[in-house]
Amino acid sequence: MQIYNSLTFQKEVFEPIKKNEVKIYWCGPTVYESPHLGHMKSAVTLDLIHRYFKFNGFKVKQIKNYTDIDDKIIARSQELNKDYREIAEKYIQEYEKMMDALNIFEDTKNPRATEVIPFIIKFIEKLIEEGHAYEQGGSVYFAVNSFPKYNSIMQNISEDALDEEEDYSSDQDTAYGQDKRDPKDFALWKKMKEGEPYWDSPWGKGRPGWHIECSAMALNFLGETIDIHGGGQDLKFPHHRNEIAQSESYTNKEFAHYFVHNGFINVNDEKMSKSLGNYFLISEIIKEYDPMIVRWFLLTSHYRSSINYSLENMEQAKKSYNRLINTIKKVNEIEVLNENTEASKELINAILSTRSIILNALDDDLDTPKAVAELLSLFREINKVILQKAKPITHKFKETFFEFINEIDALFGIFPDLDSKISKISGIYTEEAEKTIKELVKILQETREQLRNKKLFDLSDQIRNKLRELGIDIEDKKIS
Repeated sequence: MQIYNSLTFQKEVFEPIKKNEVKIYWCGPTVYESPHLGHMKSAVTLDLIHRYFKFNGFKVKQIKNYTDIDDKIIARSQELNKDYREIAEKYIQEYEKMMDALNIFEDTKNPRATEVIPFIIKFIEKLIEEGHAYEQGGSVYFAVNSFPKYNSIMQNISEDALDEEEDYSSDQDTAYGQDKRDPKDFALWKKMKEGEPYWDSPWGKGRPGWHIECSAMALNFLGETIDIHGGGQDLKFPHHRNEIAQSESYTNKEFAHYFVHNGFINVNDEKMSKSLGNYFLISEIIKEYDPMIVRWFLLTSHYRSSINYSLENMEQAKKSYNRLINTIKKVNEIEVLNENTEASKELINAILSTRSIILNALDDDLDTPKAVAELLSLFREINKVILQKAKPITHKFKETFFEFINEIDALFGIFPDLDSKISKISGIYTEEAEKTIKELVKILQETREQLRNKKLFDLSDQIRNKLRELGIDIEDKKIS
């Protein structure tokens, strides 16, 4: 498998630290609000990685954290006059409910930042001892200049350009503190302010910074060096850079061999954000769409690319997903022959070819757009043979088809409770209904030919496009 490594700006062959085992740390949500579609983009990306490795025989040890204490949570608790723990617990429960709805594999562990406070204190003490951190007025800061490669982490531009472009005040831990030695230094431990939650430490009452929390959870639960560290693209700077700096200063070892980042959710071609008012909670979206349609929609774009959320795109995802379910239903319930047929042989070969192309696509940095396109193409061909050409199928084809469907579900997680889902599409699929559908398709084909002969191409194309939405392709012959 090749995977794009944000550390080197290129695809690399994945080589695990330990054979047939992969250790992954993924930055989970800061639990001060209800989960939105951006959270699901990140969660589905991680789930795709998890499923891919599991499919290929790897043992997956996967940690995804909850940031349950930071500036945003404290601000929300003060705004609502509620204990920060109550705020965190509410949104953790909401997040986990959405994970179940979208058929996300369970992580090995979901630690909370507040669980590792003793380790964070130990972590900071060593950084101070090694000259990588210093205490000022009850707070502790990481000394950026003590880590020589700090400015080059995940940067493909010069240090001069970096200094000009970056706004360090946008980071809650870098913006904190007026008594730092260097404006780039960031807080590891924040002195308690009145009314804030706190823990006792060698530097007085306070709480950890955001960046140190993730480093501590990764090291505590996965060890000093991990295979993959990941999260949203917006976490590259400063969060993941700061994690690398403090973690490698603590261990004197490489923190993670690969960094993986997923793209954003855009809404009508603008990045989704509260300030723009284009903010969509996943709980609201799944009231309108089957969660598997949402999952399918997210898989239609590459994990590293941003995807544009719009009603039009969701409706398109709904149509294509329902075409898959309809085809599975047809194959499941259509009458089969015992002897082999040429049509079934060709379809079996098409399935095996598609399987190979999909696996090769996933081997190439999890190229789901190519995999999705191949899957839809196969299903169009199956529909054409079964409905348009009315060819009989065999037990061997049916067996091969459903083995393939099980593999697709294992990789993409898009067909949970399949028996229940296909039974709800259109009721019992009888032989008489099959005959009626074939006759209707034949009538529509004849009608299109008549329209084309009269040069009424717009109407003819409308019928063709509607048939395609149902998974039925019609090839037009040239009109002389």
